[in-house]
Amino acid sequence: MFRFRVAIVTLIIFCCVGVVFAAPTQQSTPTPNLPQQNAELYATDPQPLTLEQCGQCHPQHFQGIKQMGGRHQFDCRECHTIFHAFNPRRDNYTAIMPQCSQCHVPVHGNKFTRCLACHQNPHMATKAPAVQIMVNICGECHSEQKRQLVAAPSAHTEVSCDSCHHTEHGSIPSCAECHEPHFETQEFSTCTACHDVHQPLIIAMGGDIELQTCSGCHGDIYTKWSTTASKHGQVRCNDCHDRHKQIPQCQDCHGIPDNHSAKMMARFPRCLDCHLDVHDLPVKR
Repeated sequence: MFRFRVAIVTLIIFCCVGVVFAAPTQQSTPTPNLPQQNAELYATDPQPLTLEQCGQCHPQHFQGIKQMGGRHQFDCRECHTIFHAFNPRRDNYTAIMPQCSQCHVPVHGNKFTRCLACHQNPHMATKAPAVQIMVNICGECHSEQKRQLVAAPSAHTEVSCDSCHHTEHGSIPSCAECHEPHFETQEFSTCTACHDVHQPLIIAMGGDIELQTCSGCHGDIYTKWSTTASKHGQVRCNDCHDRHKQIPQCQDCHGIPDNHSAKMMARFPRCLDCHLDVHDLPVKR
């Protein structure tokens, strides 16, 4: 009985082995969608990319440098010595990106060294948004403006720099954002003919002043002057008032008239005792 069982098991094993060895062998065939090999494509060594080719993949960076790059308008590879090497798994972005300190010394001194906090896009170096963190150190670079604000206190001294320069660094606001014109049709571009914005109470009286500006504060005087029949109506305000609020003496222009005797001058030492109103002198009709 035992021998019979051994014979049966042996037969079964031989049958299985025979089936395995008798199975046909499958031959590997090429994948039909693979492209044909073409070694000629790699027969030459590639040349370095040109700036125009960099811009084909990085158009925003290229246009940024073109329009607002400032002194950063040079070959990309002056900064990017390692490129196309970023690997998210390695998290190596910081390692391959150039650092400002490779070229720049601390432009704003040691008080502020976080360049990208203001110059947020190094490809647009001349564009720097106005940021609160810069407000307290504006005077580090703009020392003359700081001196003027301190030396000639005004309402402008009391406001923060970013109250006016609020859009981006270097932005020049219009005076109309806060101030009314001196007369209805006044162009705000004329404000700085009289007012230095950082010391506005020191008023210049240059030759290019639009005289109607004076009417904003001196309306009655301007009306008399502009309608007078006397020769003073042909004289500009700043011909006599070469400084704001400066009151000239008649003798500065007229001296002692030849037809005014010493006796007359002794009796009437003040010219306006007779001539009454300097802006509307009495004239013969």
